[in-house]
Amino acid sequence: MIDLENKPSGELYKGRSQGPEPHLKRALGARHLQMLAIASSIGTGLFIGSGKALSTGGPFSLVFSFAWLGLVLTTMMQCLCEMTTIYPASGSFVTYATRYIDPAWGFTIGIIYWACWIGAFGTEATAARILVGYWLPVGWSDDPAHAAILMTAFNVIMVMIHVCPVRVFGEIEFWVSSIKVVSVLVFLVVIWVIMGGGGPDGRVHGGEYWAEGAVLNGFKGLSSVFVTAAFACGGTEVAGVAGGETKDPMIAMPRAVRTLMFRIVFFYVVTLLFLTFVVSAKNPALLRSKSGSAVEASPFVIAIKEAGIGVLPDVLNVIVLLCVSSVGSVSIYTGSRVLYNMTDIGLISSRWGFGKVDERGRPTRAILATALVAVGLSYMNCSASAATAFTWFTSLSGIAFLTCWPTIIASNWRWRAGIKAQGLNLLHLKYTYKAAFRPWLPAFGFASLLFMLACHVYVSASPVTGRADAEHWFQNCIGIPLMVALFAGYKIAYRTKFVTVDEMDLQTDKACDSDIAEQSEKLDVYYRQSRKVRALSYIRF
Repeated sequence: MIDLENKPSGELYKGRSQGPEPHLKRALGARHLQMLAIASSIGTGLFIGSGKALSTGGPFSLVFSFAWLGLVLTTMMQCLCEMTTIYPASGSFVTYATRYIDPAWGFTIGIIYWACWIGAFGTEATAARILVGYWLPVGWSDDPAHAAILMTAFNVIMVMIHVCPVRVFGEIEFWVSSIKVVSVLVFLVVIWVIMGGGGPDGRVHGGEYWAEGAVLNGFKGLSSVFVTAAFACGGTEVAGVAGGETKDPMIAMPRAVRTLMFRIVFFYVVTLLFLTFVVSAKNPALLRSKSGSAVEASPFVIAIKEAGIGVLPDVLNVIVLLCVSSVGSVSIYTGSRVLYNMTDIGLISSRWGFGKVDERGRPTRAILATALVAVGLSYMNCSASAATAFTWFTSLSGIAFLTCWPTIIASNWRWRAGIKAQGLNLLHLKYTYKAAFRPWLPAFGFASLLFMLACHVYVSASPVTGRADAEHWFQNCIGIPLMVALFAGYKIAYRTKFVTVDEMDLQTDKACDSDIAEQSEKLDVYYRQSRKVRALSYIRF
């Protein structure tokens, strides 16, 4: 079997003139990127957040929303893959938005996306504290001093991962993601057995819970589930951010993207479909648990407990804790690379030093700045009053994902127009990756994401439960006025213009001809193998 990772680690940005300063290293292999794409977003959104979505929208809304978003994210990642394989830049889509749309929009997307991962880190730190509290005396972890101790332990571990070279981060994420994948498959089998009456209580489940109401709360319920699905799948694009630090991006990125649709179908759609047959959308435990533990409100735990299986809730708590740790680590990695990238392309002043890289290929100042802000804000959740302010900050996540994803598709359109106008023969190379069903599927994905963003605004203005008020809307949509302010402020300050196809910079960060030729030779050998051998190459440890 040909080893597609057998290449020495080189420095990033071969298409750029190299100075004496060290650069990011291409230290991540194809298997790291593949597992990031498969499992980077498997976490509390699937295991816990799906419960609230089920109770709000009903079983059909839950399954339909994840299936629709899965198709949309697949075409989005295909558009990102087209660009990343030829222009492998750390931070990827921030660079593409800057060079192919407008520097002001690139700055806006970069800041919002960085802030999104800062908020995600704080959310995961709080979740880790709650999850560990599952095994501690009731109420112990709720004490502010005790909460700070637990969160400090989590924060130290997360930061220490990024003190090491990026290869260590890649290995940890690979193995933790592997555990997540296996865990989902195991729970999928368990739920299947419960459906057939294999649990201790012997109850067989059919479609009785769908008969109670496939769609709850009408269009509002469906709209709210779109938002939950976006939160659960947020992070899919991280593989593109990491693509700039990956060996052989022409090989690694397409392999990662090809597995994406299978991951969403099996780990989200099929799992949630089976789950809706064993857990009622009207089960009161989905909204709250007696002990206050978030895990006990998980539909997975409810299905297991109602089937009379006693030990698995503790196992699930461990798995979710691993998921939370994984997302926390990814948050620092992604945030620091975006900060580095924004400095590298001139969106942030170099005097801050976020573009400096040490000899081991780490953007140390960007990591330090991201970690300090993320860790500092995470402690806000130790206080009830500060937690309210933190909630406003974390609400940026939904807006960030639902604006970054269509930006990736729009950047791809502009990039294609630019290479055509400048006569560059990039899409006709032998192994150039091309998105499927163009231009219709990307157009469908772009329109769908704008529709889901509109749904987010709609349910924020008119919530499913409770009365609408300005505070609720701003708490959920604060990202919109913030983005307008960032875009207008940068545009006024620097007088940027929309980038025309003739002005696009299509040389910086472009892969060298020698790199393309070397990767093409590897692919020639790879495709001479049988389909069975090629399929097995996706499974390697």
